[in-house]
Amino acid sequence: MAKKKQRYQVPPASKDNVAKGWSNPNTKKLFKQIGIFSIAAQVFFYLLSQLGAGYQLFNYMFLSTGRFDDLRNGIVQNKYFFSPELLDIKGFASVASPPMIFMWRIYEFFVKTESALLVSLILTFLVLVFVIWLATRDIYATIFLSTMHPILFAFARANPDMWVLIATCIAGIALIRGKNWIVAVIFGLMSALKFPFLLFGLIFLFRKDYKNLALQAIVTIVAFLSPLTMKPWGILDQINVFNVILARYYQSYIIGDAGMLFNVSLFGLEKPLLYLLQGNNLITVSQAQDVAVAALTLQLVSLILISVLLLAVPIYHHKRSNKVSSNQLSSSQETDLYLVFFLFLALLECLFPQIAAEYRLAQLVVIVALLFSVKSRFLENRFNLIVLVLVFLPKHFLVISFPAGVANIVTISSLISPVLLTILAFRIQKYLSINGFYLPLLNRIKVAKNRA
Repeated sequence: MAKKKQRYQVPPASKDNVAKGWSNPNTKKLFKQIGIFSIAAQVFFYLLSQLGAGYQLFNYMFLSTGRFDDLRNGIVQNKYFFSPELLDIKGFASVASPPMIFMWRIYEFFVKTESALLVSLILTFLVLVFVIWLATRDIYATIFLSTMHPILFAFARANPDMWVLIATCIAGIALIRGKNWIVAVIFGLMSALKFPFLLFGLIFLFRKDYKNLALQAIVTIVAFLSPLTMKPWGILDQINVFNVILARYYQSYIIGDAGMLFNVSLFGLEKPLLYLLQGNNLITVSQAQDVAVAALTLQLVSLILISVLLLAVPIYHHKRSNKVSSNQLSSSQETDLYLVFFLFLALLECLFPQIAAEYRLAQLVVIVALLFSVKSRFLENRFNLIVLVLVFLPKHFLVISFPAGVANIVTISSLISPVLLTILAFRIQKYLSINGFYLPLLNRIKVAKNRA
């Protein structure tokens, strides 16, 4: 009988994962130093905002304007739940998946007043803090990471990402402990809420774990379609309403300027730059549409270029490295590499879409907590830590003025954050490559090429 082929996968957690610690004894000290600096800098930027410098971020997050807006939009969608009546609300362009709207329904059932809402958000935040502590088992790391700006921003907006953060952390803990079916179920639920999370399926694909990849796909489909069966009108009618709202979203956020503020994607960088090239000329509706199309084109070109370069990194290091084989890696090393790859996928979710608000960065914060828990050597590098902290800090101390006719303002954050994310993407690819993460895949490609 032929011997069953072993899958390339992350082994369950063992003493090897936690006993050896960081190779550099000063790493934890460095982590604390940078953490203290980042907390101090964050407080400073909030105070600076209060004093009138740049955008009034503090007021936007914690006062009435803008606070809990994502929740309010969710409640509106919950009320109509893809019924044709939703189309009668002029200008409504908030896109949410069916399971997300169903979650808003559950949420609204228990939260009837403003005070109840605040209590629920506080309880949700405490759950997140607890889950981060479960991952890190370190009080300082828990306080430092759970109070980062993207997390506070998510809760200030009452965005569904606050639940995604908890799910991400639980999935990461399950990944560390080898509970792959739990990871698949959580990834499936997350993908049903927001389609970009489908990208996380690459973790199973890289491991040739097709069973859990299929499980993720099944959970995604069931979780997405099930809420549509709970309403009297037909599924096709609901899908039609969803498509109309999606078209409105595209017109308002992509062609229009509704998504410019707090955007950290490449599109959020390129569109403002194109506006700035217009000088002080009056921007008509037609000109604004031309700018949007040009920005979309530029984004496509940049995504292709960056993707090619990111793919070139493993090939380059494969040829120049010592070619560390996967079977030469310890349990802790493999776990570290998969978590860093997890960070890479979450980073692409911020960088590649047209609209990715700052609360999406909170997922990176949670994954850093997971890396801390396995004492990742990726965090030993001072430059990596500094870039991560700069990504997480609020950078709204300078407002960028646009020509007349542009609806929304932009802060310096939308120009800095995508650049930092791009740098971080290449740093991660280099780290994964030199540590042999892509070696099994490259070897399979080489074998297939030789057979051909």
